[in-house]
Amino acid sequence: MRAMPVKVDNHRTLSQLHRSDMKVTFTKTAQRRYRVSVEGPGVVSSFMDPAAGYDTRLPHDMAHFVVENELGINGGVFGQLAAGGTARTFRPTIEKGRRKVAKRGNRIAVANRNDALLSERLVCVACQTWNNVLSEVTPVKGVSDADILRVCRGFDIVSAIWSKLAIGESMTLPWRGGAGQTGRLGSRRR
Repeated sequence: MRAMPVKVDNHRTLSQLHRSDMKVTFTKTAQRRYRVSVEGPGVVSSFMDPAAGYDTRLPHDMAHFVVENELGINGGVFGQLAAGGTARTFRPTIEKGRRKVAKRGNRIAVANRNDALLSERLVCVACQTWNNVLSEVTPVKGVSDADILRVCRGFDIVSAIWSKLAIGESMTLPWRGGAGQTGRLGSRRR
């Protein structure tokens, strides 16, 4: 599998603009299937395969990644992964300690439930806006039209790369956000 850097302006890639410990790789695995994997220091190397919501232009989990990264939602899918969780959908790449990882993942998911729900709602709003289904868009309190447009520009960037990948090819993106709550009293990773 070949990882493709995401070009932002023909001079730099997203990873050169924003340093991050967690890397998220999206791989086309079949005609209408994809895989998402994460790795990095302090992150449980894990994957989701097949990932839900395949789309030729913007898979569902890639939309989550852009929304959460652009809007700083640290308790969504990718913030939970950065906190050492599983977002209840990812599986560790190694067998050792799987039960412990699942227990921690459930604790992190519970602690970040509101952020996860917000992320899901904003993915819906941003995708409707990006696809010009404006009659169905319901504003989300605390999120401006400029925020949604910034997310849509992010969709444009990743979609331009994703839609050109062949089966077996990948693109890797850096997680710029923080980690979600760990679910332990008095602790929060930053």
